[in-house]
Amino acid sequence: MQLVFYRSFFIFMVAFVYLLAITPSSGNPSPIPYLDKILHFLIFLLLTFILDFCTRRPLKEHYYLIFLLIGYGVFIEVSQYFTATRSAEFLDWLADSLGVLVYLLFAPNISIGLKK
Repeated sequence: MQLVFYRSFFIFMVAFVYLLAITPSSGNPSPIPYLDKILHFLIFLLLTFILDFCTRRPLKEHYYLIFLLIGYGVFIEVSQYFTATRSAEFLDWLADSLGVLVYLLFAPNISIGLKK
C-alpha cells in the first residue's frame, strides 16, 4: 500500500513541477543570485528522494529510473524553449542533474533507514 502512495505522490509531483515549469514567470529578477538554479537543484533532489521510496531496492540499482529523471529535466528545458514566456537553459538542466546525483551520492544511507 505504501508503494502505491509513494508512486502516486511521485507522479503528482512530476506533473506539478512540469506545470510550474511551463507557467509564465513573474519576469521580476530575483534579489538572490542564482535562486532559480538553487530551486532546480532542490526540486530534483526532492523528486529523487520521493522516487527512492517508489522502489523496493536502492535507487542506485535502478539506472533506468535515474536516466529517466535526468531526461525529465531535459524535457522540461525543451518544453520551455517552445513557450513564449520561458527559456531553455543548459545550467538549469545541469542543476537538475546535480540534484539527482547529489542525492544518489549522499542520501542512500538515510533513505534506507527511513524505508524500514
